[in-house]
Amino acid sequence: MAALTRLMHRRGPDDEGFWRDDRHCILGFRRLSILDLSSAGHQPMHTPDGRYALVMNGEVYNFKEMRTELEQRGVRFRSNGDTEVVLYALAEWGIKALQRFNGMFALGFYDNQDKRLLLARDFAGIKPLYVFQSLQGVVFASQYNQITAHPWASQLKYSQDGLAQFLRFGYIPAPYAAHEGVSMLEPGTWFEVGAGGNARQGRFFDFPINPDPDLSAADAYEAVDAAVTQAVKRQMVSDVPIGAFLSGGIDSPLVTAKMQAVSNQPVTAFTIGMNDSDLDETVDALQYAKELQVEHILQNVTENDALILLDDVVNACTEPFADYSIFPTLLVSRLARQRATVMLSGDGGDELFWGYSGRFKSVLLHADLFKYPKWMRSVYWHAQKYLPNARNLWSIQNYATIGEWYQDRHSHLSEGWARSIFQGLPPMPRSSRLFAYDGHRQDPTADWLRWNEFTGHLSRVLLKVDRGSMYNSLEVRVPLLDKDVIQTACRVDWRSCLNLQTGEGKIPLRKSLSQHTHHQSVEKKGFSVPMDKWMRGPLRKWFEEKVIGQKGLFELEFDQKALRRFFNAHIQGQADNSWGMWILLSAALWQEKNDATVESLRRFHRQN
Repeated sequence: MAALTRLMHRRGPDDEGFWRDDRHCILGFRRLSILDLSSAGHQPMHTPDGRYALVMNGEVYNFKEMRTELEQRGVRFRSNGDTEVVLYALAEWGIKALQRFNGMFALGFYDNQDKRLLLARDFAGIKPLYVFQSLQGVVFASQYNQITAHPWASQLKYSQDGLAQFLRFGYIPAPYAAHEGVSMLEPGTWFEVGAGGNARQGRFFDFPINPDPDLSAADAYEAVDAAVTQAVKRQMVSDVPIGAFLSGGIDSPLVTAKMQAVSNQPVTAFTIGMNDSDLDETVDALQYAKELQVEHILQNVTENDALILLDDVVNACTEPFADYSIFPTLLVSRLARQRATVMLSGDGGDELFWGYSGRFKSVLLHADLFKYPKWMRSVYWHAQKYLPNARNLWSIQNYATIGEWYQDRHSHLSEGWARSIFQGLPPMPRSSRLFAYDGHRQDPTADWLRWNEFTGHLSRVLLKVDRGSMYNSLEVRVPLLDKDVIQTACRVDWRSCLNLQTGEGKIPLRKSLSQHTHHQSVEKKGFSVPMDKWMRGPLRKWFEEKVIGQKGLFELEFDQKALRRFFNAHIQGQADNSWGMWILLSAALWQEKNDATVESLRRFHRQN
């Protein structure tokens, strides 16, 4: 157990602990101390009578209200943090307690009397939780490599469903995973298993596909502003230094502004700049920092950082993961950790308030076309193809449904290239419902688009933030994914968030920010790096050696001719294949690292 917990020493550098019952359950924990820094916050935490034990990653922000209620029921607390409150809440209310929690968490709660283990993950999926069900028992962990390195996982095979999604999207959405028998617990769900192996699972939160909005215009803007204000205030409770990530967009400046408004001293804000005019946001970030009067710390990313950070990227991503904005995420987290242990970020605003206006607009303006068969849409396309901006709509003739069209928009290794490079490419799993949408009316399509982004794309964003920050022993809180903000967002009519004529999205957040700053950026450039240039430059030889120089990936053989065509098209500037190239390169580097880690720990287990 100690060898496995050491794999996540960066997630918890401050303390280590273990707990076990007579023979059914062993819990291990590494702690990053945030609330109640004393030994009273040690985990695993258990009740004095030894019946209940808990390990929990994350924070539950409304713990003080629950603590008061539990004290009225006779509970006497020994600590001042949230973990003990969660322990007694679960002991008192069972699974129903999960609905009460407002926070980000992944937890394991064990009943030593009934010999039952409860696992649960927060409603937005901010904190990861992996589960491996084997013939010997159940293993759960915060990091994927703790699963693959466990002795019970020695014969794991790659999951076709997991690989099918990774090779297209660059990440594996819950509940899938890279190996058979392993899953990532879905956001807002729980899993319970007894000593005899009998298991059950359920959901305590489900983001609505078709909400019934009752807020619009000024009422919506006021409600969202109030919810965000309270969320930021609630999430600033900390016994260690706290700061903010500040980009040139709307979301993180809004969070920073709200922090500054309730703070009695200047908030420390951190920004990463790019030596690339298409990606750099420092001009906007500097303007925000000046107006908000925060202490602003800025660091630029150079091309050399690609090679310097490559080992950290591979080590931080303990599962196949190919969002290359992990590079600046690691950098800004390392920068912030020099001054703070907790950071607030602006993630979630785009997904909740229709912020990806480019792709939302194109789908919503042409959703009605999908009531016609493909041949009729093909006629429409050919009639429109010479008009301005029509080139972005060529694909409406190729897909049967909006769901299929939207899947193509999210595929970073196109279906054509993926099938030619991997002749044995696994098909998308039939069990996945992420892109199963065949509607065409504008209102339900708008709601589905938000559900899809919240359920799918947001999970990739949150995985990236968790990996990059926790690798630097930094906790990142996400006020725009506060439970109250999510519930408020679901009450807002989409037309009060997205203007199809101007293409302006996130209108409630923009209105809220305008109360704090005169400046407001028009278009966010994205938290990214110039991977297209890096693949032609410092990462080219890595791709040639680790990808082209190999027979295949994940036990799937390459078609070398197709792979060469794919590579040459990018190198010669005929196409931008950087996303797909990074999917392949990051996977090759992960596989090499994972195989070495697993083999090392297996030798350790054999010797001990």
